[in-house]
Amino acid sequence: MSADVAMPILVVDDYKTMIRIIRNLLKQLGFEDVDEAADGTEALGKMRERKYGLVISDWNMEPMTGYELLKEVRS
Repeated sequence: MSADVAMPILVVDDYKTMIRIIRNLLKQLGFEDVDEAADGTEALGKMRERKYGLVISDWNMEPMTGYELLKEVRS
């Protein structure tokens, strides 16, 4: 089974360093279409504009936590 490396991915974290680490790991796996958001609110805005195949989110962020983001996405 192979991954769809063309799939758009959204990385949500309030630490730029963590976003850079995750982006580099995804690039090593062949993923090029990676967007980022600094918090759950920004992520929701991006998800309203574009469909992502995968969202990787930090759990502990302000003002909207990863858990609150998950609840919003599921609703």
